Amino acid sequence: MAPSSSMAACCSAAVIVFVATPLNGLVHPMSKSTHLIHRRSNHIHRLNLFKGIAPNVDDEINREIADAEMSPFDKLKEELDKGGSLKDAFAAYQTRKKETKGDYENKLALLTNFRSYSNRELLDSDHYTDEPTLDDLNQAVPSKGKTIWASSLYRIGVFVGAFFLFPFVCQLLSTFVEIKSDEFDIVNEQFTPGIGILYGTFVALTLDILYERQNKVQENASVEASLLSQVTQNVLNLFRDQPQIAREASQIIADQVRIIVYRPRGAEMLNIMRADPYARLLSLIDHYQRDNTKFTPQQEAVIDGLRGEIPALMEARAKRLSDEASSLPPTHFLVLLVLTALSLIGFTAAALTITDDAGEPSFESRMRLVQ
Repeated sequence: MAPSSSMAACCSAAVIVFVATPLNGLVHPMSKSTHLIHRRSNHIHRLNLFKGIAPNVDDEINREIADAEMSPFDKLKEELDKGGSLKDAFAAYQTRKKETKGDYENKLALLTNFRSYSNRELLDSDHYTDEPTLDDLNQAVPSKGKTIWASSLYRIGVFVGAFFLFPFVCQLLSTFVEIKSDEFDIVNEQFTPGIGILYGTFVALTLDILYERQNKVQENASVEASLLSQVTQNVLNLFRDQPQIAREASQIIADQVRIIVYRPRGAEMLNIMRADPYARLLSLIDHYQRDNTKFTPQQEAVIDGLRGEIPALMEARAKRLSDEASSLPPTHFLVLLVLTALSLIGFTAAALTITDDAGEPSFESRMRLVQ
């Protein structure tokens, strides 16, 4: 998933809002002794912060992610270690191999494509006393394997390789392909221009779809992050005199921010199915209204605001998840690859009409290819 600067800023702002408060144990688990003290309290709302607010699905998410990262050979070995038969182990191997291929979305695809909306280090370490800075918005540096194609050395290598490889391709094609002069005219005047127009149209369509999807993802993610930051401030304002409830609500928000920032989409969908964080926030507000009979005008205004903001959060989340799932299928890029190959073949065939006696194309044709 492509990074979003607006998302990073809003997510970081939401984190800073509740991390900077004097409520302990919001982002990281509380100590066991502190946890037991809270459990002995007489408050209606009990805290379960030792491993996050209950119900918490972190353990289940981690198990699912670990299982999704297993290769077919790992599944085969796991089945044999469990004492299964060779037939069952081979069936597990075939099942995992089938899941890793194909033009469809499954659990493996949902759990192995991690997001990168913001700085993960900001959430995995304490920043209670640190002032927010622009460094908090720094993205994680991608690996060289993901960015090598954009380096100058790689582009120079492609240019030089295509320039010197093109004569050998022409010689090879002229050896195995015999085309009459009138057939060359058909290739040059009909096939090559037609493939070029189709290829250019398909590339433009692909870029338009990808840019539109990127804009939608960034827009909906930024809207959700902004609403989440506002909900955080309103929750802390509403539960100012109820530190335990405020701590519980803040932990829910912290877990959701962590999922948005760097967890895969499958982890978020599992979290929604098991314990929807936004539904839990609404449940906290419902219980708070039920347990209290008198509210100040400010509290009533904050409650009304939260009841409007949390459904808006759910709507923004649904749009973001839908946009994240609307990526182009592998068949689209297969068609693009085929059109690229046909375009190169058409250009090479056209260049065969202007080769010298040795079968090598002209310098102009070689320069035209690398362009």
